Amino acid sequence: MLDIINFVALSGIFNILFFWYASTKMKSKPDPVKTLIVSFVFSIPLSFLLIGVYTTMLVYAAKSGLNEDAMWEYMEQEELQ
Repeated sequence: MLDIINFVALSGIFNILFFWYASTKMKSKPDPVKTLIVSFVFSIPLSFLLIGVYTTMLVYAAKSGLNEDAMWEYMEQEELQ
């Protein structure tokens, strides 16, 4: 769970920095506060997507009688195939 939270935080920071950098390259200079707000708005769907995937994985694990570690192991094995 901590890995997911860290990933969401890092993606949010990247998104903010990207929008801030992109705003410096535009001919008309946007307000930095508005740029920050837009970057947060774009980070919200990514967060919900990650939460949805993680929740789905945990529900599937509970239905299968497995724990979280077993699900991560299963997903890694599927990725290697």
